[in-house]
Formats: sequence, C-alpha cells, structure tokens
Amino acid sequence: MRFYEFVVEAPLLLTKGFVYGWIRGRGIEDEVVYFSKILGIERSTLSDALREWFGLENLTHFVVREDIAEDLKKCIERCTDRLGIKLKSVRPIKAAQVRFSFSIYNRELAQRLKRALEKLPAERIKKHQEKETYIKEAEQTEMYAPLHPYIYEGEYEVEGPFQEVIGFYKEIREIPQVKEEPLKLIFED
Repeated sequence: MRFYEFVVEAPLLLTKGFVYGWIRGRGIEDEVVYFSKILGIERSTLSDALREWFGLENLTHFVVREDIAEDLKKCIERCTDRLGIKLKSVRPIKAAQVRFSFSIYNRELAQRLKRALEKLPAERIKKHQEKETYIKEAEQTEMYAPLHPYIYEGEYEVEGPFQEVIGFYKEIREIPQVKEEPLKLIFED
C-alpha cells in the first residue's frame, strides 16, 4: 500500500476536523491518516518548518493512505473557497525512517523493545548497536544507588515501507526510556 504526504495551508484543528469529518462521513473506520504534529513526523522541508514556526504560513502536514488520497484531494480543492483550506502539495512516499536510542534499566521494558524489533524483517534495520549488561554485585544496592544491576542500551536506525515503520514507531514511543527522533519521510523522485 502506498501513502502520500499532504501539505495544506490551514490551522491544524481546522484541517484535522475537516479530514476526520470527511473520513467518518464516508464510513471509514480504519486508520488512514497520520498528522505530523501529533505523531512527530518530520516536516518535509526545513523552509516549511521555519515558515510555520515564525508564523509566516500556517501549514498542516499529514500522511494519507493511497485508497483515499485522490478523493480527499478533490474534496479539499472543492472546499478551498468555503473553508479557506488550500492544498499546497501532495507527494508520494517511498519509505519512512526512524532513528532512536535507549538506556533501559528494567528487564520487562527491554523485552518489550526486543519484541518490537523482532517483528521487523532484518532488512529494515539499517544500523544498530546494542549492549546488554548484568552486574550481579549491584543487585543488593539500595533504590537510589548509582549502579543498576541491569542495563540494555543502544542505538538503531530502521527504514522501510511507511505502514510498517509507523506501526513500529508508535510502539517504541510508548516505551519510556526510548528516545526517538522524529519519523523521517523518504519521497519518490
């Protein structure tokens, strides 16, 4: 399944209400749209992010599944005059990429991350470095001791189809000791 990045000139709340209203009106129950600001998806260009940050333009970026992209595009174009929502661009997404690091001191959280990584095909993991340490002497230390008996730390870079990577990204965001960078979109030429 392909995905497209839409960039709309309109406030996030207006765009979100319009898009979700359109989706619910069509009876679509699946997750078919992902808003960049909400999920932490990197903006397509630095100039877009700067213009938005300085208030020069009010842009909303979001990702849409292929099966609704064309109909949603037509609907936004039809509503430009009435709502002031202006479609700036639509670009096909080739892949998505996420980089993250972690220092986990809890075995259960470490297992959660390992299970998420195991679900990914090996070719999706582009770079990785990890180290798992168990220090038996630290087991009997008090709660606020500077030494943890268990440490699982490392860095990863994962790249692949948008749908696969966004599912993984959402999963690792729920693990408190994982520090993920914004999800990066890779566009088709």
